[in-house]
Amino acid sequence: SAVLARQINNAYIKKNRLPVVFTYHTKFDIDIDKFVLNPKFNKIARRFVLSNIRSADEVWAVSEGAGKNLREFGYTGDYLVMPNGTDFPHGKADPDAINTINRMYNLNNDKYTFLFVGRMMWYKNLKLILDTLKLTAEAGLNFQAIFVGDGTDRPAIEYYAKTIGLADSTVFVGAVYDRERIRAFFSRADLFLFPSTYDTSGLVVREAAACDCASLLVRGSCAAEGVEDGVSGLLAEENAESCAKKLMEAAAGENAFRKLGEAAGEKVYYSWERAVDMAWARYEEIIKARRR
Repeated sequence: SAVLARQINNAYIKKNRLPVVFTYHTKFDIDIDKFVLNPKFNKIARRFVLSNIRSADEVWAVSEGAGKNLREFGYTGDYLVMPNGTDFPHGKADPDAINTINRMYNLNNDKYTFLFVGRMMWYKNLKLILDTLKLTAEAGLNFQAIFVGDGTDRPAIEYYAKTIGLADSTVFVGAVYDRERIRAFFSRADLFLFPSTYDTSGLVVREAAACDCASLLVRGSCAAEGVEDGVSGLLAEENAESCAKKLMEAAAGENAFRKLGEAAGEKVYYSWERAVDMAWARYEEIIKARRR
């Protein structure tokens, strides 16, 4: 059915002389390897996806890292980096919204507040976050960590947090769909923890930056693009020791998290309007070129 749909779609595109833009924002190689275990079918799936990419008039990648993965997948043509923006305005959420989540989850204003927002899946490097928090707790840092999101691995993640002694310092909120409540969580946090190396774009990093909240990221990851270590965020190696060290160093500095957050808001934040304007201008150029 997928092949038939593609043939019908291609016929319509050719008939109406429509340009096709392919946006690459998922690491297809990882997903295919995860779900297509048979080597023969794995090869077929890769070839099918690659043929779709090659058939486009133009290819966009959401980050430089996504473009690199595109090359590793086998694509050799040209591509443009077209970054994502966030719909959040720049600035903290309403104080009443922040106070509401303080009451709902019994948050302590005398503790550092660390935050994760995303799918509760191990591939998001949740174990690395929890192991990092364990080390910082053992080093004496007084904190509370909030996890916003849901996923099939959530029960196992919560269980692991308890087994390593983090039951009293972690709050698992579950899925939140209200965008203003999400803004309140970002605005409440001192630091956003996002050491994912799976994601091809740091959209949640931009959401955090919109609320003047900096992020702890893995150096060289797609999410870390545009973030300057110690200035607009914290970049660590992909291990708990390195991440914990970065956290402890920042916590030791005077108002370090606040300064990092303000710099993130200035340097990392990327509005939805800016992203749309950039994409719209490029669409117009592609259409004009097709007409010529």
